[in-house]
Amino acid sequence: MTTIPEPLFEFMPYGAPELKAVAKKYMFRAVLIGCAIMMALLALFTGTRFYLEHRPKETSVIVVPYRELAAPPPLTEKVAPPKVEIAQPVAPPTVGVAVPVPDAEAEPEQVIASQEELADLTPGVSTQGDGDIVVAPPDQDALPKYGEYVYVEELPEAITKVSPVYPDLAREASVDGTVMVQALVGKDGKVKDTKVVKSIPMLDASAIAAVKQWVFKPALSNNKPVAVWVAVPVTFKLH
Repeated sequence: MTTIPEPLFEFMPYGAPELKAVAKKYMFRAVLIGCAIMMALLALFTGTRFYLEHRPKETSVIVVPYRELAAPPPLTEKVAPPKVEIAQPVAPPTVGVAVPVPDAEAEPEQVIASQEELADLTPGVSTQGDGDIVVAPPDQDALPKYGEYVYVEELPEAITKVSPVYPDLAREASVDGTVMVQALVGKDGKVKDTKVVKSIPMLDASAIAAVKQWVFKPALSNNKPVAVWVAVPVTFKLH
């Protein structure tokens, strides 16, 4: 086995000296070739764009044989200008003329009732000696009809309640239930009228007789008693 002397080993170059010697030459060639390729691509792009912008464009041409062309008119001949249609004027609208008509015939003379006659025909209206019409104020004691609205601030409140008498016939027939009675409570708190709105035939008369004996605190409107209808349920129980 041959051994290299230590002094010779110390002076040997490190790495691949052959590649280092040609590295600069290969690098120069690579850069030159790359630049050439880039220039070629740029020239190709520029030339293609220039060709597309300046290439001849196709145009349609109609060729007419000269035999089909008419001869132009002579210069000495006067050619009439084309006629222009003129719109006809529109006639102005005519103004309506009023036509006189005969006067409307008046109706036969009618008799107008006097104030006294009107007062006799109109209830609550009277006349004074000088002919003035006097309207009587509405009756404050008039009772409202069933279903008539009456403004109240406080509804009637039952003070005295009278229990109904159970009819023997209804008890034997085992009839029970609640009869709804509408009661007209006057200003004095007494029942003035009644009306059954939910009926049980065997119990209606007894319910009405009991409600007519009830006494209420009257309804108030503007701190004054008023007559008003109020619902009163009357219940009948067997046990």
